[in-house]
Amino acid sequence: MFLARDSNLGPKDALNRLLRAGARLATQPWVDNHWTLILWKLAGLVFLDPEQEGTKQPRWSWEEVYRQLLYRYERELSGGVRPPLRRIVNQDTPASCPMILCVSDITWSRHGTEVELRPELEVTDGWYRLRAEIDLPLERAVRRGLIRVGRKLAIVGARLSCERKDGMEILEAYTSVKLGLSGNSTRLAPWHAKLGFQSSFGMVTMRSLTPDGGLVPVMDLVVQKVYPIAYLEIIIDEEGRRIQEGPRSEADEARCVDIWKQTREAEESRLRLEHEKKITRYLGYADRLEHRCGDRFATDEPPDNIESLYDELEEPEDAGRAISRTSLNEAGWLARYIRTRIERDGESARDEIEKELENICPPRNIRSFRVIVVQDARTERFPANRKAQLTIWDVLHVHLTESRSPGHFEVSNLVPSQKSAWMKHKPDSEIFLVSSKNSRWQKVAANVS
Repeated sequence: MFLARDSNLGPKDALNRLLRAGARLATQPWVDNHWTLILWKLAGLVFLDPEQEGTKQPRWSWEEVYRQLLYRYERELSGGVRPPLRRIVNQDTPASCPMILCVSDITWSRHGTEVELRPELEVTDGWYRLRAEIDLPLERAVRRGLIRVGRKLAIVGARLSCERKDGMEILEAYTSVKLGLSGNSTRLAPWHAKLGFQSSFGMVTMRSLTPDGGLVPVMDLVVQKVYPIAYLEIIIDEEGRRIQEGPRSEADEARCVDIWKQTREAEESRLRLEHEKKITRYLGYADRLEHRCGDRFATDEPPDNIESLYDELEEPEDAGRAISRTSLNEAGWLARYIRTRIERDGESARDEIEKELENICPPRNIRSFRVIVVQDARTERFPANRKAQLTIWDVLHVHLTESRSPGHFEVSNLVPSQKSAWMKHKPDSEIFLVSSKNSRWQKVAANVS
């Protein structure tokens, strides 16, 4: 409660005082939002140090609330500095950026036909609030009391779920916009951590990972063992189904590459030979037609049926009869038309051959991969009991060190795999991860003493 002299003052009085002070951009919804969060903040400060309330500058007072409202007005509405959640809802900053938010509320509701109530978080950056959908690992943390109102969460890779494609104003977004949070990309932050965007999320260790916790943002790993590169080939059959062949060793893949190249070269030679034979055949038709018309070729407009006459030459067994039926004028114009077509079509012949070759012998859809065994490089707090079998896709672009001299990497955007095979935290337990198309590998230089 406020002091007795302030007990009748509230958000409407705060707005009136702001307007009298020249804060013309302030509105009642804006004041109502900040009024609630300021009271929540001040209550926490009073609880942390109640003795200060007996001094000349108590925090639990009307003047302190108004002072903080005026500060927020000057910084945000007058100064144009938008808080993190407002920038995210405006869609000017990705929701995936590292940030620290505070849990301001937890609500429980049923989803669909589910009988059991499930939690949904309300999170705040200290300035605004949004609802947050959570996955099963975070739900388990809520049920165990690890996540509760007032706890701060370090988050990265959040997803913005919005009914509209374009940005919204934060005060209008509460019922239609949510953040999506996942367990492997969320962790508890210290009570004194500053809310808002952060420069980084920090390394994740295997101890904190769960198979159903989604994307793993970044890990500091030491390569313990490197298995040979293998290859998978995806083939589309005649019915449009995707068929996977492999995995193949490097030697087997090299043989498949040679066979494909030989097949493609043979088909290309066959298509070019057929094209050359067709050109030779049509040039022969032109010679016969020119011999037929001799010098009696009229040079007026071509006959209207010149294209249909040309089409009759398509089948070799019909070409002789078609040529013999032409008049002298048609013969001359048809010979000229044949030579013009050959010259014009020669420019596109290469493209036609290449297109037909793509249908007969299409490029191979190959993905390389390699399985490596990795361990946490950061073991100051907990021992590296777990190891991970990490499958690296498109591994030809990643240079790893053999196990005799383990490589050390910072790796981002890994994904849990073989979820049912994950072990707990006992020594020599094993988990399974795969790289994604967004994974990035950064070599960590060895320490030089």
